[in-house]
Amino acid sequence: MPRWRLTPTSPLSVGIALPDRVVTNEELCETLNTSPGWIERKTGIRERRFLSDGETITDLAVASARKAVRQAGLSMRDIDVLVVTCSSPEWTMPSLGVMLADRLGIETPRIIDITQHACASVVYAVYSASCLLQEPDVQNALVVCAEGPSRVTDPADRLVRIFFGDAAGAMVLTKTPGSDGLLSYDLGNSPSPEVALAANALLNRQKAGADPVVGPYLTMDGPTVWQEATTRVPKSLAAALDAAGVEAGEVAGFALHQANLRLIEHIADSAGVDMAKVAVTVDTLGNTGGASPLTALWRLAQNGRAAAGDVIAVGAIGAGFLWGSLCFRLPYDLRVEA
Repeated sequence: MPRWRLTPTSPLSVGIALPDRVVTNEELCETLNTSPGWIERKTGIRERRFLSDGETITDLAVASARKAVRQAGLSMRDIDVLVVTCSSPEWTMPSLGVMLADRLGIETPRIIDITQHACASVVYAVYSASCLLQEPDVQNALVVCAEGPSRVTDPADRLVRIFFGDAAGAMVLTKTPGSDGLLSYDLGNSPSPEVALAANALLNRQKAGADPVVGPYLTMDGPTVWQEATTRVPKSLAAALDAAGVEAGEVAGFALHQANLRLIEHIADSAGVDMAKVAVTVDTLGNTGGASPLTALWRLAQNGRAAAGDVIAVGAIGAGFLWGSLCFRLPYDLRVEA
């Protein structure tokens, strides 16, 4: 992919929102045929957050968006573009983006929902928002990635259930004077059914009384995911950095999809990246899908690795498969809540 040659854009702020309910490995093992130690050894995950009965994915999206806009020092009327991603919405229709805009008081007509990019969605959302910001009379975009995988994973599936947690992340993206901001990107895809979530159009087609060919829950082939992620993400990061003219050692921080800690460590090693530069949230949040790179960006800022002048890289892969990377040189400190 080429170097970004349009008007640069840069993240101003990141906000995250989490459910109150903490679910430990011990709690999961009350109903799953596994052990807390096995889960932590294999995944690096100790706990995650699940939505409670009274909470919704939309609630998380609203909360993260409000935090990001507040930290950016803006108001909702300053938002010209809204890009929302969610692979597990409560409703296929109406649009989550439209519902979110209504609750937040955002009046822009430039609303896009990205619904099938799964864990890679933030890369595509930021890329899409940056393209929309090329319009002359717009300045700020709000990207919101919200996921509730606890509600689409089988409570009895120990090979899938253990990985995921619920969260939302939001980023305010703004046009940037000068040359700093988004330097480059890399996007790629390869079709595969190895991570899948059936929709009503398929489920409703099945004959009454027949064994379903698919279920209502997320299915995932672990070895295929490992192979795709450890092959695609390092190459994508390398391509984005090469297009930006940046060496891996010059990058202050990496915000990678938080699939599981062992996978992150393998990707970092393959990419020649020092793990000290890689943000980790999967240990306490689990795999939060499309929101996970934003939780990682939030952690980078907390750790002082997203300051003005820093180069940061974002990389993710999602079901489909789709993958992508972004490289920024920050013109401003990335603002987050403590």
